[in-house]
Amino acid sequence: MSDKWSKWFTSASIIHGVGVAIWSGLFLLDGIGIPLNLSRIIAGGGVGTWFTVGYFLYLIIGFVGMAVQGTIFYLLPKLTHRELYSDKLALAHFALMNIAVMGTTWMLGLAGFHGGSLALAGKTTGEIHNAIVMYVEPIGYCILIGVVSVFLFVINLIMTLFKK
Repeated sequence: MSDKWSKWFTSASIIHGVGVAIWSGLFLLDGIGIPLNLSRIIAGGGVGTWFTVGYFLYLIIGFVGMAVQGTIFYLLPKLTHRELYSDKLALAHFALMNIAVMGTTWMLGLAGFHGGSLALAGKTTGEIHNAIVMYVEPIGYCILIGVVSVFLFVINLIMTLFKK
């Protein structure tokens, strides 16, 4: 059974890797005449930092993190000669982690892009705040979902270690 979750998380890593590649490709659009102004948004700092944080978190957690979790799901049962404690916990972890990763990082990126675009257009801090404040609470909920997901992952690993 450990191979099953390893494959699921590795597949998710590959899908998120494609997402990272697409997000990375957006930086090239300015060069071919599609003015997203991403480099200017990032260089502007402030709310543009949200875009950068979302991008790097998606790269690290969505792509690399999923691959690492898949590796752990593969190796732990092999090294301990035990079956994974719970497929239900693994499924809950998988679903919640993907919701958290995509929700948090994509909303951070969208808020950063939206706010950064407004900053480049000369809008005031108050106008920018009013435009992106709607992202704050959902981002927080997605982070909470991620924390619950990691908690389920750790419980599953600990219970696998001590399973008789």
